[in-house]
Amino acid sequence: MRYELWDTESRNLLYGFDTEAEALAAARALIELNRPSYPGALALTRVGADGRMTTVALGPERAERAGVAESEGRPLSA
Repeated sequence: MRYELWDTESRNLLYGFDTEAEALAAARALIELNRPSYPGALALTRVGADGRMTTVALGPERAERAGVAESEGRPLSA
């Protein structure tokens, strides 16, 4: 299984990862570097061994999953 980050506006694959944790860490970095475009434009997908892609999270939901508050730009508290 692999995880991918996609830019939904340009429909481009940004990066592929072996784990969801790696993908979420990259998403956090991308959000911080590309505000305000991200996180709304990011999608996290999971690609199974059979090649089937499943959307794990989009936009604000993906930001929350990555531990980033979209409107405030700071990590969410636990």
